[in-house]
Amino acid sequence: MKSPISNPILLLLLSLPTLFQTAFDLDIIQRSCKSAAKTDPYVDYKLCVQTLRANPNSKAATFKELVLISITQSKANATEIGSEISELLKGSEKWGKGKYSLGCLKGCLELYTEAVSGLELALGAVKMGDNETANIKVSAAMDAALSCEDGYKEKDGEVSPLTEINCGFFQLNAISLAFINMAQ
Repeated sequence: MKSPISNPILLLLLSLPTLFQTAFDLDIIQRSCKSAAKTDPYVDYKLCVQTLRANPNSKAATFKELVLISITQSKANATEIGSEISELLKGSEKWGKGKYSLGCLKGCLELYTEAVSGLELALGAVKMGDNETANIKVSAAMDAALSCEDGYKEKDGEVSPLTEINCGFFQLNAISLAFINMAQ
């Protein structure tokens, strides 16, 4: 469909607010991620920007909304990891892992289930302006990844099938935690 406005200069002028808004929106994501990466050695700037930009709501978000988006994405990741662990447990007979490894997987599933609940509480806390509670809940969720890995390390020769996803979850929570701390 052809635009009813045919003057190219007028079209450009009408689009400037959108162009400036887009530049500002991307800038808040970049600025926030840059600050988070400076304050927390576990925050990866590129992952932060990529994660936030993946959410369409981030394009016009305030900083508080970016905090909520980051926690929401951590929660979604924890839910996905829980599903992956459940699938591993269902197929455990096929891949022939021993009781110790199955116990670790079950423990990890419990940790990630608790992480989902904790991140939900963190979302509510941020919405209410209770960043201290949000900090505690995100920190606890972040520990799920570490505790899951530690379970495998307790027995010589055990290798976690979850190392990569545990690392990713830890990093997503590091972003959320840095943002919460920046908001205080």
